[in-house]
Amino acid sequence: MLYVNIVFLLIYIVVYFASNKGDKEWINIIDKKEHKLYFLYSMSDFILTKTGLYKRVYRKTKITDAIKALNVTSKQGTIQKLYWCSKISLIILILIVFHSFSLLGQLQSYSNTKIQEGKYLMRPEYGKGSEKFELNVSMNRRRQDKTSIEKEEDNYLEDITVQVEERSYSERELKKLFEEAIQYLNISILGSNESAELIYGDLYFCEFIPGTGIIVKWKPEDINLIGRDGTVNNEDIDPNGIKTSISAVLTYQEEQIDYSIQIKIMPKKYSEEERLRIKLEEEIASSLKETKEEKRVELPEVIEDYRLRWKDKEQYSGIKILFVGFLTAALVWFYYDQELNQKMKKRKEQMILDYPEIINKFTLLVNAGMTVKQAWSKISQDYEKKIVNSHSKKRYAYEEMLVTVHELKLGISEDDAYEQFGRRVGLASFMKFGSLIAQNLKKGNKGLSELLTREAIEAFEERKETAKRLGEEAGTKLLAPMMIMLIIVFTIILIPAFLSFGI
Repeated sequence: MLYVNIVFLLIYIVVYFASNKGDKEWINIIDKKEHKLYFLYSMSDFILTKTGLYKRVYRKTKITDAIKALNVTSKQGTIQKLYWCSKISLIILILIVFHSFSLLGQLQSYSNTKIQEGKYLMRPEYGKGSEKFELNVSMNRRRQDKTSIEKEEDNYLEDITVQVEERSYSERELKKLFEEAIQYLNISILGSNESAELIYGDLYFCEFIPGTGIIVKWKPEDINLIGRDGTVNNEDIDPNGIKTSISAVLTYQEEQIDYSIQIKIMPKKYSEEERLRIKLEEEIASSLKETKEEKRVELPEVIEDYRLRWKDKEQYSGIKILFVGFLTAALVWFYYDQELNQKMKKRKEQMILDYPEIINKFTLLVNAGMTVKQAWSKISQDYEKKIVNSHSKKRYAYEEMLVTVHELKLGISEDDAYEQFGRRVGLASFMKFGSLIAQNLKKGNKGLSELLTREAIEAFEERKETAKRLGEEAGTKLLAPMMIMLIIVFTIILIPAFLSFGI
């Protein structure tokens, strides 16, 4: 796998330098702030061209049409190329990063090899336990030919697991080790207790002696008094305590010794809270027994010097609600992550709002004596100047009108240009506008002014309806923050009120 990563990274490097040869003016003129991965665009363009992927991606008509609609006055070939190059560049960057990390991981694994000098394995130190080594071995049979030259044949490759035990102690070291282990047991077994003569709480039964490899097994004398896990059952025992013993079997490889520890179990000490709880449970059990023939069970009102107040335990579903909230947020996040569709929707809304303004301007200019072509060019030029001078946001309807102006300059007939304008926009009102102008050009301009005036009035009414609908939608969107504010206000008011009732 190491060589695979190296080969791929070399391919990336070769393709990168090969792709940067030749004319790349289209990359030099793009906006570097908008296209962060511009340095990989030439590489992406090279891959798309050489593999023939350009033909396939351009067949995705939905994406192509959306890009054209959002960039009507830009060079379509360049815009399409930038869109696909940005996608491929991101994929290339991800592949390069993961191949690089994979290569670094493999190099690190080689640097951490356990084999030294080609044939030695480091044995684990005392108390570390055995260690498994996953190794790969190649076996080559050595033979000599007639010229006494040694040759290697029959190459076999095998995977093998070698388990290496930890270093063993000498007899003297082992004796000292067991003595230290016994000292450790005498202290650790007490747990939170102060001494072996006053055992009130649970004992600590360790399974091994840290740092030694010695395994410990415990055998309590009275299993009912002391559990195998060190639990002490001292709720109901003699007030003077009970003496008992615990045997510990210490094992290291083949060596084993037994050690006995004498302790005294004392009656359990209860905290004030535990004592009161036991007393309360006894009172409740007594009340249940006394009233088993009655319809109601009376709960105690007083325990010693404490007055009791009873209430139902509150059931909180906060975690479930929080989970549903996170799930809903995730669903909304993925649902609204359709950037291209949202841009198309905004384009449609913007063009619907701009239509009455365009039709009114056009009607005024035609009524002032301009021809259809002159009026169209005048509206387009005024928009273009406004964009250049004030750096306003582009308006898609006016951008489409600029395209029609360029088509007219190229020699396309007026009626065809206006009908194509309506089809490009794709909205019923603009299609009607384009057809209206085209038909009147064929028949003559007689009556065009009246038709345009009527269309302007209808467009203005439609704009009022559209503005009303958008206002209602905006009001609906404000409901969510208003509800949140209402909940916050109720919380601020009601929580102190409920707390005051609980005092």
